[in-house]
Amino acid sequence: MLRDEYINQLRIRLNENDIPGADGMVEFYEEMIADRMEDGMSEEEAVAAMEDIDHVVAQARLDRPLPALMLDKVKESHEKANKSSKGALWIALAIIGFPVWFPLTIAFLAIVFSLYVSLWAIVISVYAVELAFGISAVACFFGGFAFIFGHIPFATSLALWGCALVFAGLCILLWKPILAATAGMIGMIKWLFRKIKSIFV
Repeated sequence: MLRDEYINQLRIRLNENDIPGADGMVEFYEEMIADRMEDGMSEEEAVAAMEDIDHVVAQARLDRPLPALMLDKVKESHEKANKSSKGALWIALAIIGFPVWFPLTIAFLAIVFSLYVSLWAIVISVYAVELAFGISAVACFFGGFAFIFGHIPFATSLALWGCALVFAGLCILLWKPILAATAGMIGMIKWLFRKIKSIFV
């Protein structure tokens, strides 16, 4: 396959599937082919080394919102029914089955949404703990100066400054592990939801 043929087929498939940013993707793959040809590959070898168009489109579809993918699946099912002359039966079953499939669809979307919110809540709570350590360190440090005005004994001020050091140390020590953990969690969230979306691709 030649470059123009590959690029034209890719553009057609992306537009057929209503992929957002299709033009940018096409330009990206054009540049990839051009880079490989500059590295010494022939045009046919450069195109052969590219990802299969079906795979590219499938991966691009995973970036679309879940409701849009579900709607695409319904449209595909309806088109298949029309091609096999069962369009009227498909519509009749969709209407009759509405009391069953509609609540199930809402329940599925609610579960997915609650899972999404719960996973992001874990990420936010981890940063909230880190922020709490930082605020506590600052509060204890400045609170220790209250002995100057005679509000607390000097021994209490020393204890507060000690607590400030402990909280500051925890804040500093946990910063990199928290960044690594949250990066892993965000990666897991993306992977999990791509897996869920792949059901409809």
